[in-house]
Amino acid sequence: MKIRNLAVALGLFLILVSCRGEPPAGGNALTRVQGRVMLPVPRAFVDVYRPGEDIRGPPYQQLGPLGETAEFSIALPRGEYTLVARRRQNADETGPVRDGDVKSDPVKIRVDDSGEVNLDILAYVKQGNPKESLGEDIQWLSSVTGRVLDPEGEPVGGVRVHIYDHVQMSERPKYVSAKTGPDGRYEVKLPTGGTYYLCARDKYGGPPKVGDLYGRYDQGTVEPSAVIVPNESGVSDVDITVHTVW
Repeated sequence: MKIRNLAVALGLFLILVSCRGEPPAGGNALTRVQGRVMLPVPRAFVDVYRPGEDIRGPPYQQLGPLGETAEFSIALPRGEYTLVARRRQNADETGPVRDGDVKSDPVKIRVDDSGEVNLDILAYVKQGNPKESLGEDIQWLSSVTGRVLDPEGEPVGGVRVHIYDHVQMSERPKYVSAKTGPDGRYEVKLPTGGTYYLCARDKYGGPPKVGDLYGRYDQGTVEPSAVIVPNESGVSDVDITVHTVW
């Protein structure tokens, strides 16, 4: 599974056709911001917001729906902006992003008079609150792999591995794997190395409930054990045992 961070300029005519909102006023020099939403996400929209604007509301400018290569381009005056890529399953241009839709994290940029900004946007499938990678064509070089097992050492399918960057593991996970298959194997690609803490569970959100499958990666310690992941390298055989919560 490979993960790549994300462009060809569209003509100004296409920009004006595909943008929603008024063009910038005044005589400020414009800088072209261009890139691609990755994994190529055709039919996605890229919403552009100015400081103070709610990214859940109407954008200052909207690009899309993007073509098959998911390339975008827009000319903006000097200033700070936030870009968000979204593709809703119902093909709407606006509205909440639901499970199964594609979205990106907000990407903040500063536009000056340099003439061009190249920007790649990495998008995810929304699965509850965590982020699940869109697929193997995106290239992140750090990773954690292993198996999810039951107390007898048998593989467990249908669970996801959640990765946190703090030992309390009390907030939303930073990254999440796809569901394990019958062999119990998982892989989580990471944008950078670091110190991470892992758990496996079959449900999203909140503390584990009675009947849930849950387990943390530890090495016989009370606290979760840290997994130290090198930059541009992987850590393998990080196996996690899950139990049914009673």
